[in-house]
Amino acid sequence: MDINILTDDNVELRTTLYKAANPKAVVLINPGTATNTSYYLPFAKYLREHGFHVILWNYRGFCDSKVSHLKDCHYQYSDIGRYDIPAAIDTAKRLFKDLPLYCVGHSTGGQQVGLAHNADQLDALIAVAVSAGYFSYMPLRYRLKANFFFRFLAPLSNKVFNYVPAKSFKLMEDLPAGFTDEWGAWCREKELFFSDKFYGKTIPLGTYKNFNVPTFVFTADDDEICTERNLHNFWKNVTSDRPITFKRYSIGRGSDQSIGHFGYFRSKNTHIWQDILETINKVHHDKSLQTL
Repeated sequence: MDINILTDDNVELRTTLYKAANPKAVVLINPGTATNTSYYLPFAKYLREHGFHVILWNYRGFCDSKVSHLKDCHYQYSDIGRYDIPAAIDTAKRLFKDLPLYCVGHSTGGQQVGLAHNADQLDALIAVAVSAGYFSYMPLRYRLKANFFFRFLAPLSNKVFNYVPAKSFKLMEDLPAGFTDEWGAWCREKELFFSDKFYGKTIPLGTYKNFNVPTFVFTADDDEICTERNLHNFWKNVTSDRPITFKRYSIGRGSDQSIGHFGYFRSKNTHIWQDILETINKVHHDKSLQTL
């Protein structure tokens, strides 16, 4: 079922709702930056089969939400948390006001939840591969790739095309110019947008303080971005009255069970899906007991 989300700044986001036969709750899947929506489809169907309505969507400028041409966009990276995620939460609550709402946020889809003014409407956040993205804390090979993209390819593309044709280079979906400028600036800082360069300036003071949404963080030790130091440098800035739970998958050297930053939602790693489902079910069970 196709639905449309309209943000407060009048951007339309095209969305697909996968309806369960007897839903017990709704799950909002927030994708990673410039990641094709279809990547999450098998996981969305898995959740639907286990009794959850699933809202699968993407941010302004990507996939079905892409405008005619990105060169005419003036989007900023933080618009995801400032406008897009709040609109998705509002839409989910409007459509299913009597059902709990859980969010599975991948990468920036979990990072930027704290920017949403209505994040407290979530009954839980499953934060997958959510950390700071400081270049120098990435493995050397990935660090070189990231620096090439943000320091050379993206600025040059923005000057020539006024957007980044990343899809042509088989890197990711194409990106609006403002996205890469702000995204790259965040990743030059050890603590991402919690850095003094942004926090209290372009990022509202108080973001992720008193963030009392039950939060469960899933990471892997072969994740090229979500390294131990990047993980620590993000979550040390989040304060909550509720415990934040961490699960980190250890990948043996030479193992064929790699995860990396984009493997969490691949079918070969359904053990992660099972863990996420078990976590949501436990939160849902505990919430049901509280209403008795």
